[in-house]
Amino acid sequence: MSSPIWEGTMTSSAFTSKDINILSENIQIKIDKDFKTAKFIVEYTIQSDLTGRQIPLLFYAQDYKDSFFVWVDNQRVNIQNIPEKYTHFNNSPFSGFSGLKDDDNRKNERDEVTIYWWENSGFVYKLNDLKYFETDIAKGIHKVRVEYTANVWTDISGWIKEYSFRYSLTPAKFWKSFGVLNISVEQNGSVRQLSTNIGQPVEKAFQAKSSWTFSKLPDEYLEFSYTPKANNLAKALITIQPFGLSIIAGILLFALHCFFVLKYRRQFINKKYSPVVILGSLVIPFLILLSYIYSYELIDNVIGENAGRHHGYVFLVIVFYPILLPIYWTIVWLLDRKQKRKMVTA
Repeated sequence: MSSPIWEGTMTSSAFTSKDINILSENIQIKIDKDFKTAKFIVEYTIQSDLTGRQIPLLFYAQDYKDSFFVWVDNQRVNIQNIPEKYTHFNNSPFSGFSGLKDDDNRKNERDEVTIYWWENSGFVYKLNDLKYFETDIAKGIHKVRVEYTANVWTDISGWIKEYSFRYSLTPAKFWKSFGVLNISVEQNGSVRQLSTNIGQPVEKAFQAKSSWTFSKLPDEYLEFSYTPKANNLAKALITIQPFGLSIIAGILLFALHCFFVLKYRRQFINKKYSPVVILGSLVIPFLILLSYIYSYELIDNVIGENAGRHHGYVFLVIVFYPILLPIYWTIVWLLDRKQKRKMVTA
């Protein structure tokens, strides 16, 4: 079965060289009114211990919308993929970067880094999955600004889709020091009460603009998620669940079947076998199981476009037909037999 997570944009805090100290990181997230994309503006205040042309930061960025832009002291720089010739320790200028494995016993292997996107779950990336830039900077303090538009993540494991934007803070664990982390989230259009893994904002509740400030790393990653509200009918159906709906359908079908069984028996008192019992006992159990299968589609349709629709192989419930059929048949046969005896002795 396919994954219930539709991955959106993956980006993380920067990896730093041994000659760079990150004094602060400011993350601005501007979510569009449809909660489908978000503009990320990330600004680093860095301190360089060297003067001259160097590679101060490395970035991981995948599946963003349009382009990924970087400015150093308000001057645009070209972001590049790390070339193949730099992906081995023996000729790599990145061996001193924080977070990259640097084991002397692995000189002929590629550098690797682990980045976390949700709790206790991360991926190992190769050095050439990262992006870099070269710039000529003087010793001292500088500003590096990153801008891109992120695509939303979608979790379809529940009845209703959960939408989220994620940003990994994993590289910050390896910085020479952790200064200040400022985060702001702006929502265009209606203000949604989001869920997040970093606690309440300074404003105590989500507003058009919400903010956080940390002096230490709050988590391995940031997540801001939103689950649309279901209408009242959808809420009721979700509460009942397909199993409950199939029971309701079964009761109604059983009652209808019993009506025709008794009606037939009143007309044909002395008939040994009732075709109504036989036919209904074959059909009704199948319809009950079928109602269970189609209850999922019914609930999804009531929820609408935000339905998760990720229910697995529910059609396999049909394997219970050989078990349900004899049980149902026995119950209806006993009912018919009791009615026949009652009428004969009357």
